[in-house]
Amino acid sequence: MTTSSLSSKRTRSWLTALVVLGTVGAMSACSGESRSAPSASPGSSTGKETIYAGGVRGLNYSPDYIHSFSVSGPRGMEGGGPNVSPAQKDGPGGGGAEMCCIGIPQPWKPDTKLEIEWELDRSPYDGDIQNGLEAMRATVTVPQYGSSTSGFLAIFLPGDRVKVMVADGNASGHNDVNVRPADDDPFVAQGVRDDAQTKEFKERYR
Repeated sequence: MTTSSLSSKRTRSWLTALVVLGTVGAMSACSGESRSAPSASPGSSTGKETIYAGGVRGLNYSPDYIHSFSVSGPRGMEGGGPNVSPAQKDGPGGGGAEMCCIGIPQPWKPDTKLEIEWELDRSPYDGDIQNGLEAMRATVTVPQYGSSTSGFLAIFLPGDRVKVMVADGNASGHNDVNVRPADDDPFVAQGVRDDAQTKEFKERYR
């Protein structure tokens, strides 16, 4: 793990995704529109793999302010997301902004794991940004998704927990953006503090 900033990692991740996507066809704009894959059903070992460009968004059910986040993994699944406001009384914070782009492979393959890193402020309203700055990371597994998708999401939960998913509207498959992940959701991962990255994060705001 290097100690370079997440902004640099998002830049490298975007360039990596662009190269991968360029090898399989022209990359479309990240409009959040649903895409349907013409290949085999999810999890199938037959059919040619296709990688689509998808936008990256964040939802935040925690009281922390998310400055930024990045994900990295196999098959073009590398990208970064925007800042996300703390949770509101009536629902999650953020969710409106979207950044381009990440690769969304079709078909889905079991046990696809990604690394996610995020920078947060635990005291977003106290006026001293140094007080609550921390950098976190986790290894997450991507839940199964269908052939018609509408972007990639990182969902931040209280207790430094996080989940990632490719949205496909499938609530029973845990991929509906309108459904908060359950406490026993097997795809929710526990984050851990990255001390080296936290130190660099704090240096930026001195």
